[in-house]
Amino acid sequence: MKMKFSISAYLLISFLVVTSISVARQETDMQQDPEMGINREIKLKPSGSGNPDYIFYRGNALYEEGRYDEAVEEYGRLLEQGYESANLYYNLGNSYFKKGELGRAILNYERAKKLMPRDSDLASNYEYARSLIEGNITNISGQWFKRIFDKFDIFTINGLTIFLSALFASAVFFIITGLFTQAARRRCRIALPILIIVFTLSAFLLYNRISVSGKEAVIISENAAVRFEPLDNATTYFRLHEGMKVFILESKKGWRKVERFDGKAGWIREKEVEKVLL
Repeated sequence: MKMKFSISAYLLISFLVVTSISVARQETDMQQDPEMGINREIKLKPSGSGNPDYIFYRGNALYEEGRYDEAVEEYGRLLEQGYESANLYYNLGNSYFKKGELGRAILNYERAKKLMPRDSDLASNYEYARSLIEGNITNISGQWFKRIFDKFDIFTINGLTIFLSALFASAVFFIITGLFTQAARRRCRIALPILIIVFTLSAFLLYNRISVSGKEAVIISENAAVRFEPLDNATTYFRLHEGMKVFILESKKGWRKVERFDGKAGWIREKEVEKVLL
């Protein structure tokens, strides 16, 4: 029985490792050029101006020629047709960055991160772009838990769900095997509390990710005045700079009530901010 339990434990650990690798592969697109100035390409056979592969290829070609406005238009055509991918948002972010539109660059990097959160090239470009934000306040004291969860943004919602399922299966496995032998019960007393703690933390992370997924937004205007009320003549409370990440709390006829990381909230014009999720 002891040998059988050891073999079963080994198989379980192998299952968890394989599951983690599978999730990582599913969430990570092709990684090629690490530099800000190079867009990613895909293997394709351009066949016509309306073909999605051709549009993507043409967008990359225009980017390489330094025609960033036209590259943005081509990538935008794909989005209008309902296509989306991590590389498309990544390339679009690079194009906006070259145009000098920091807010829209960061916005599209954020969208790409939702699809490939562990991509090193994307992370590098994203952090560099964020370092250029004027008056960035993401590191000051305030709602610390939001910043902590932001640091552990390495799984998509689907990835976290799979991980939680694997943890739950592991807990069930240890409970069932613990019913049969004394040795298994001893191992269960050690493993089960660890699994419960990890499961609880992961579940809280998933809940937080879902709760903010539709509220995350990026400031796309150069300098947005945040007011106490949704009125043009209302008193300005504070200002938000291009590229800053905020959370949308409420919408009202051309206005958005936003909250920044330190908990300060107020109203800005709808055109000055854009949601990360389309």
